[in-house]
Amino acid sequence: MIDTDFLKALTEIPSVGTACNPVLNLLAQRFGDGYTRTFASDAFCLFQKAGAGPEALEKVFVAHVDEIGGCVYGPRSGGGYDTRIWGNQAGIYVQAALQAFDYLAEEGDSAYPVRSEVIIVNAEERLVLHGEGIRPYRTVFTFRQETTFDGDIIDGKALDPRVTVYTVAEAVRALDSPKVGALFVMAEECAMDVARKAVTFLQERSPRLKLLVNADVPWINNIGEGRLDMPAIRIFEGRNFIDPMFGIRVADKLQAQGVELHLSAARSGSQTYLFTPIAPTLSIALPSEGVHQPRVKMSLKGTERCLALLRALGENEF
Repeated sequence: MIDTDFLKALTEIPSVGTACNPVLNLLAQRFGDGYTRTFASDAFCLFQKAGAGPEALEKVFVAHVDEIGGCVYGPRSGGGYDTRIWGNQAGIYVQAALQAFDYLAEEGDSAYPVRSEVIIVNAEERLVLHGEGIRPYRTVFTFRQETTFDGDIIDGKALDPRVTVYTVAEAVRALDSPKVGALFVMAEECAMDVARKAVTFLQERSPRLKLLVNADVPWINNIGEGRLDMPAIRIFEGRNFIDPMFGIRVADKLQAQGVELHLSAARSGSQTYLFTPIAPTLSIALPSEGVHQPRVKMSLKGTERCLALLRALGENEF
């Protein structure tokens, strides 16, 4: 069963770019004292069994924790602050309730409401942020929404990526093995190359790796035969090959065991391809209805099946 209380907290908490301490601290509470975390500022956070260093890792499950949003630049002479935004056009932010927080914030409770407007500069839309407490070059912001559940449907902000963050965390906790770790990467929505820091770390510290699994949330229209209630192994992400022969063999083996998944490909990409030089790699997709919006929808049944798929990947040898 899905722990909807934790999933609600995980999706509502704000974390943007590499300002991800709020969500990482929440995950640390979830993993508890039985796990250690290796934290690299502006890069990643690795959770694994206490007493086992990165050298023990054979399988690593990856997800990114940052959501779409923006950061504040300098003040404008007419009031408010210039911004840089990621993930959508300026107009989508104006239509939504927003929250801001300091880049170095440790908890989500410090976030506060802000408002925005769109101005036109050189025929281009620019988002201007207004509010008390904004500090140039260190305030970040995102949507402010409550996550709700109605039957099978999850409805809220930041379901991309936090639903697959949830499945990665819960799968690693259930597997409870020093050979399996959960790697949470920052800034995928705005600076995908940040994941290279995690790749370099694993290359240097984890010579026994034999499986990497990246789990993410694509828009359902971007994945072949996409279903909200069914996770997929994507053997292609856009133009990138994600170890197709390996992915097909894995899909065959798990489907023969009764694991619910489908083999697919996506028109969109993610950070998965960055990890392929290290070890055989899989791209796991659990789609959403809508993407990078103030509210999108996902499936609890799909979340359960994605968690079961990740557990099966941890339990099997390929």
